[in-house]
Amino acid sequence: MTDIIDITKLDNYEAEDIGDVVVKLEKSFGLKFDKNTFINVKTFGDLCDIFEAQITYENHDDCTKQQAFYRIREAISLTQQINQSEIILESKLIDLFPRHNRRQKTVEFQDHLGTKVRILTYPDWVALTIGIGFLLSLIAFFFDWKIALSGIIFSFFSIKIAGKVGKTLAVQTVRQLAEKTTKENYSDIRRTEKTVNRKEILPTIIETFSSDLDIDKAYLTRDAKFSWA
Repeated sequence: MTDIIDITKLDNYEAEDIGDVVVKLEKSFGLKFDKNTFINVKTFGDLCDIFEAQITYENHDDCTKQQAFYRIREAISLTQQINQSEIILESKLIDLFPRHNRRQKTVEFQDHLGTKVRILTYPDWVALTIGIGFLLSLIAFFFDWKIALSGIIFSFFSIKIAGKVGKTLAVQTVRQLAEKTTKENYSDIRRTEKTVNRKEILPTIIETFSSDLDIDKAYLTRDAKFSWA
């Protein structure tokens, strides 16, 4: 028997999921859309066209990921007392941010960088444990709603606490950090304010949808339809 491969596409997601990604892109590009902006959007191409039309910054044909790398390298050098020449794209963050003072140093790094990028997270086993606890809390509604509600509240605060004390690196190399920073803080990381490399708009949108929704980039075509189309 041939195994059926479950392929994730845009139409697997509801409007709320798509909205969460759009909000991230708004923040990254420094935009603010009206609530009715996407009312007639049916395809991925429609959505991309709206972003490209709304981004009216002056066009500069320079590489934003390269600029992100230079700023990240400088921030690491100053906060970690490391010579810039020793920091390359493939440098491992585990070596640049030792675990014993990692949270303090990442805060200093972000302050110097001038924009927020999530570097630290919590281990997978913590996420799994909290997830199981949340599911058990939902099941508990069939027996005692008070216990169930307490479990859900506990799971919620556990995630908050884990996020504040976790020391696990969300990315592994300087290259990955530069890519993450560019994707999440495109406008902030640009060397010159209110500028854009228009050739990078579409790839940034595709990368964000692909990573956040776990969709292969090959399926993020202009004709790819949303669930409500």
